[in-house]
Amino acid sequence: MSATAAAGARPAVPHPSQSSYRATDAGGGWMRFDVVGAVGPTVPAWLLAVGPVVGGCLGFQIGTAQAVGGIIAGLFLAACYVIGRASSLSTFRRHRAPAGSFVVSPQAIRLPSGREIPAKSVHRLVCRNALDGVFILTTGGGSGMAGGAAALGAARHTADANALLPISYQVEVEAEGRSYPLAGCMTGATANAVFEETRRILGLS
Repeated sequence: MSATAAAGARPAVPHPSQSSYRATDAGGGWMRFDVVGAVGPTVPAWLLAVGPVVGGCLGFQIGTAQAVGGIIAGLFLAACYVIGRASSLSTFRRHRAPAGSFVVSPQAIRLPSGREIPAKSVHRLVCRNALDGVFILTTGGGSGMAGGAAALGAARHTADANALLPISYQVEVEAEGRSYPLAGCMTGATANAVFEETRRILGLS
């Protein structure tokens, strides 16, 4: 994707599992990269409303008291799932750099924080997957409802990792013995395009 072609349209993400970017001339020899990251799976908070309704309807088939119990049970189960899912997703998302904007010229890189790194200080540019090598800890076992819930939780945790892996690519610059993320939450295609354009501007081999 060339800078000229990319400058003609705003970044657009047609699907939660897709990312995009736009490269525009910022003047003075600078090129600005605006990255829109892939969203990926989200927490189904709507279950907090649906759970009590379903539980109440099921309980109402037996009696009024059971309907109240069904509402409470439905809310409890929905809350357990939502909280567990949020925890699972945050476990992996904290390893990923956010999408955003940065600026590059043949002389320097301006990080998303605003700090400038001279091109002569850049050791290398890196395109990698932030979740590569992340250990997935799952717990299971037991019997009855507790064992079943643990097994389902472990399966959900693994599924979340697999869903986020293809959209966890990021581009980083290494300088002064440190690694600085330029943009993350990208698919491999987007990250490679950003990497190649940035590398070309900096004149890196």
